Amino acid sequence: MYYPLLKNSHNEMKALRELHQETRELVVPIIESKRIKKENVHNWTGTFNTLGRYLAERLVGMKFIYDFYCSIEDLDSEDELITSNGFNLVNHCISKMKEADLDLVPCFQHDSPEWLIQSVLNSGYKEIAVRIRCHDFKESFDPYVLEKLRKDIAIIPDIEITVILDFYNQDISLQRIQHAIDIFSEIPNSKIVYLSTSCPEDASNADVHAITLVEARKDLDSYLQLKGDNQSLLFGDYTTRLQGEVLSGFNHNNSYLKIFYTSETDYYIAKSRLIKDNGEETFYQICSELIEQDYYSGNEFSYGDGEIYKCAKEIITISGHQQPIAIAVNHHIELTVSQLC
Repeated sequence: MYYPLLKNSHNEMKALRELHQETRELVVPIIESKRIKKENVHNWTGTFNTLGRYLAERLVGMKFIYDFYCSIEDLDSEDELITSNGFNLVNHCISKMKEADLDLVPCFQHDSPEWLIQSVLNSGYKEIAVRIRCHDFKESFDPYVLEKLRKDIAIIPDIEITVILDFYNQDISLQRIQHAIDIFSEIPNSKIVYLSTSCPEDASNADVHAITLVEARKDLDSYLQLKGDNQSLLFGDYTTRLQGEVLSGFNHNNSYLKIFYTSETDYYIAKSRLIKDNGEETFYQICSELIEQDYYSGNEFSYGDGEIYKCAKEIITISGHQQPIAIAVNHHIELTVSQLC
């Protein structure tokens, strides 16, 4: 199984919906909750009004992990959020997902507030997930995090646990990763997912009106090396998604159209000229160049590859920044599954 990390956003969820059926059966996405904005904290329930129905339409029966802690990451306080009916955030969201009969694995992060951890543990699910942000602390802290988790999960002794070791984009040694695997494998009834990325956060290092090789897939390489000594180790990554929020005052015309394209060994960026400098027209040309590369997977390989082909042939126009996200993420997931399985 493959565990891609995705935001609960329109185009990343579209990438899931457009997967081939045989691929869907080999993917367990880790979905980060929508974040509650500070200015909306007093009406936070509105963020999740359609959560169950929305995910049901895009996951279409897929099993998935849902990280609740992301919902409160942008808030100044980690105080428990309660609805007018007395349900906290976790219980409120779970009720929405149960209404849609979703195959949910609830997840908390290792340093989540106690109310959130207890809500996940007491949710009644036989399987939960714990995301451990190993990139936020040194190796010497591994035993302390383990001891804290042992105390947390002691109240539910028979529960199955997916332990997600998140190293984000840190370029660290295999020895550091192996130490974390050895330590956290001590959690009973657990399976370990190694989660990382080497995909760039933005396209600033890519050439204009060109296709640029921007980084090797060190994330997958590390996993394949670790797999030799850890036969049950599972793999997840951040796909090709960009991080962060759009800055205020963002000028669409002074930006570029771009697709992050994954090959079996590398990450490429196909990038237009500035949108104000005939970006749409130059993007047709870049897509035409991309489909001629030996690492292009073919127009029938994935939804994403099909859209690139259509743009190259000027059947469709890509004029904004959102559609390329669905294209890139969808292609990446299809390719990674073909490599792993």
